[in-house]
Amino acid sequence: MGRLIDAALAVGTVFGVQYASREISPADDASTRRWYDRLNKPHFNPPGPVYGIVWTILDGLLAWSGYRLLRAEKSCCRTVALILWALCVAGVAGFPFFVFRKRQLGTGLAICVGLIMTSGASICVAHKVDCKAASMQVPFLAWLIFATCIHEEIWRTN
Repeated sequence: MGRLIDAALAVGTVFGVQYASREISPADDASTRRWYDRLNKPHFNPPGPVYGIVWTILDGLLAWSGYRLLRAEKSCCRTVALILWALCVAGVAGFPFFVFRKRQLGTGLAICVGLIMTSGASICVAHKVDCKAASMQVPFLAWLIFATCIHEEIWRTN
C-alpha cells in the first residue's frame, strides 16, 4: 500500500475505534456520570482532564506505531504484530462499553489485564519488525498498568 493509505488506515483505525467507543459508551450520559462520580476511587486517580490529554497522546503514538508496522516489510512477524496492535486498539473500545454502558467493573478489570498482556506481546513482536514502532507502544503499556491499578481499586472498593 502507499504511504498515504497506510497512514489513513492506521489513524482511521485508532481514531475510528475511539469514536465508536464514545458512541457505544454512555460515559457522558448524566446518569452514568452520577454513577461513576459516586464510586469510591483511589487517591491517585487523576482528574478528568488528564485522561483526555493522556489518551490523545497515546492514540497518536498507537496510530504512528500502526503506520510504521504497515510500512514494514511483509512477514509473519509483521502480520502477528499488526494483529496484536489491532487487538490493543479494539480493547480500548471494549473497556468503556463494559464499564460505562454495562456497569460491569469486573469485566472492565479483566479487559485491563487482557490489554496489558496483549500490549506486552505486541511490543515484543513489533520489536522484531520495527524497534521504533515497538517503542511507541511502551507509553500505552505503562498507562495500562497505571490505569489497571486505578480500576482494580475501584472494582475492589465498590
